[in-house]
Amino acid sequence: MLPVLLIYTTVALKVTAQMNITPLGNATSSSVYYWGKPQHAIEPPESNKWSPHKCTHTLNGKTEAWWMFTFSFGYAYITDIKIYYREHFAYRMDGFKIYVTNTSTIPPDGYLCYEDPDPGLPNITQTIPCFQLGQYVIYYDTKGDGTYGNWGPTVELCYVAIEECPPSYYGNLCQNRCPVNCSGPCDLETGQCTYGCINGRFGETCELECPPSYYGNLCQSRCPLNCSGPCDLETGQCTYGCINGRFGETCELECLSFIADKKYFALAMKENPPDIVGGVKNKNNILMNNVLPTQR
Repeated sequence: MLPVLLIYTTVALKVTAQMNITPLGNATSSSVYYWGKPQHAIEPPESNKWSPHKCTHTLNGKTEAWWMFTFSFGYAYITDIKIYYREHFAYRMDGFKIYVTNTSTIPPDGYLCYEDPDPGLPNITQTIPCFQLGQYVIYYDTKGDGTYGNWGPTVELCYVAIEECPPSYYGNLCQNRCPVNCSGPCDLETGQCTYGCINGRFGETCELECPPSYYGNLCQSRCPLNCSGPCDLETGQCTYGCINGRFGETCELECLSFIADKKYFALAMKENPPDIVGGVKNKNNILMNNVLPTQR
């Protein structure tokens, strides 16, 4: 019973955490031979069975051939790319490459997920792991069809599935949540905070809090000198108020000498009690406006 439960749990994680995102984009190719449109590769069924209305087909006799998928929503966190090539035609995909890139440049200039090794012919059905952030997935071939004459490379994909992790998950089945203090998505393999930490945190997974006298991105900023205690980890404002003789959000303002005179201090308190008492929103000009002209 336990092995069955473990298998079921693994399958359930894969279904709920990963998703095929080819319905959420568009496909193009280097050329089109008759009915072999590039869009066929992202339309069901998942099969290697050939049909000119179900598989892609580029023109023969070219020096390069490619098929490209573009995400309609920007970037995706790709985990696996599954390809179904035309049955009985493995020799035409010999030497193919799979890229994940952030540009549509040909030849591809992004991350090389897989390159078909020699010798021997590749499997026509393959699941290629590729933990990578990108905007395009490109199937690229320059080797050519040397089995039945030099026709050049040809792309005949019958189905392609591209699986991604949601941005807040990582791991081989996307079963782990990224650390809550990451500033953006985490690394798909390790869970480290690729784009840094929220203000007030540091460390590979942003698990550490800034020391009391620091704040901000990676704790690189020092708290204002006139704070009476630690400052806010995000804004640097003096959470516990100011040392004597200072006021303002970061205690940057110095009390005026005439405030010591009880008469004018009382007048200022009467006119602007929230500002003076709060010690946060008041500015020097507010205090000056509450002092008799003869005392300015």
